[in-house]
Amino acid sequence: MIGPDGQPPTFNGAAWVSKDGRYFWNGTAWQAAVKRRGRPNFIVIGIAIVIIAGIAWAVHSIPGPTDSTPYGVSNAKIDSATQIEFDYRSKTACNTLTFDYTFFDTGGAKVDEFVDEQQSQITAGKSYHFTITATGTSISAKAKRFTAAPTCHD
Repeated sequence: MIGPDGQPPTFNGAAWVSKDGRYFWNGTAWQAAVKRRGRPNFIVIGIAIVIIAGIAWAVHSIPGPTDSTPYGVSNAKIDSATQIEFDYRSKTACNTLTFDYTFFDTGGAKVDEFVDEQQSQITAGKSYHFTITATGTSISAKAKRFTAAPTCHD
């Protein structure tokens, strides 16, 4: 006897099966063998779910970048006779924020003052960089440093 694959079949105890296992002899003709599908392995699925959940938890618990800028005014710098810049971070939000600037010489004596006309809106905990240009006036040539005092008007 020759199977449909051109090879001699083997007897498995219940029927003759072609060498490639794709057909069986039902007594009158070769029939396509239906392969039984295996059950899903619930243990493997469970382990995979636990591993995925563990990875998701680990990724979620990794802290994100944090803003290390200190609260208040930092990095204050006099750029020119009409321009200054600094960073500011507040613990509270403010819709109408202005600054009062006081300038000092190298000995710490007050040499100039300037009231900010620019209003800003800020969010709590976020760092902002301010570049202020004085219009119509210039900063004293003796000024070497300054302080910026924030005022929230709301």
